[in-house]
Amino acid sequence: MPDPTSSPAPGRPDPSGRPGVADFLAEFQRAAAELAASFADVDPAATVPACPGWTVADLAAHMVSGERWAASILLSGKRQSVPAVLRTTSWSDQYAGTSAALAAAIRAVDPDEPCWNFAPVEQRAGFWSRRRLHETTVHLADAIQAGGGVAVIPAAVAADGVDEVFGVFLPRMLARGAAPAVKAQLGVRAVDTGHEWTLTPAEAGEPPAIDRAKATGAAVISGTASDLDLCLWKRLPATTLTIEGDSTAALAFLAGRATP
Repeated sequence: MPDPTSSPAPGRPDPSGRPGVADFLAEFQRAAAELAASFADVDPAATVPACPGWTVADLAAHMVSGERWAASILLSGKRQSVPAVLRTTSWSDQYAGTSAALAAAIRAVDPDEPCWNFAPVEQRAGFWSRRRLHETTVHLADAIQAGGGVAVIPAAVAADGVDEVFGVFLPRMLARGAAPAVKAQLGVRAVDTGHEWTLTPAEAGEPPAIDRAKATGAAVISGTASDLDLCLWKRLPATTLTIEGDSTAALAFLAGRATP
């Protein structure tokens, strides 16, 4: 049975009820083009608010390295070392080249092929188009914020980003020793897309159970899909969201390590 936390092939229905994105590759290419443009427009020495100690140049190097890393994994199907990056052109041009290389690798490998990934989910190539879309989306927000702008993630992409946090990163962080701060049942609602989730605490050593039918629990956290996604990645303060019910439980979850 397919793992509902892994990425289905683009365009195929997802029986789990996960929000999904119609075409992960197309959305990745859109976000990557916007990020390349941001690297051209924003001062490389500008600080990145959500990444202490980082400049935009550091962010660009991280993304160039990350896209090359993901492409090498896709093409080999195996775990690879993260490459060191030497700047050869402008950061914008170099990132445009590496993101194009990753897009080519995504097109070259069937999403159902066995392929390593870092998370405790199904090891299939389709994981990477979804993961690099959301990685690029969050770091595009970083670049926009570094330039003094306000980042907004397209609603459908953001809703799937929220679901990725719950289905991929809560188990991932637990495996790394950071247990999710879900001490009571919590509901999460994207007010613009209509997607809802309920997280229910599990036994010690297990990630919370995810119900995608309705948001319910001791507290319900709501906001636009973009605000939810950015708050889960600590790119916006928790005060951006609306909390009904037990605010202590909700704020403890939002302050916890749901993501790296």
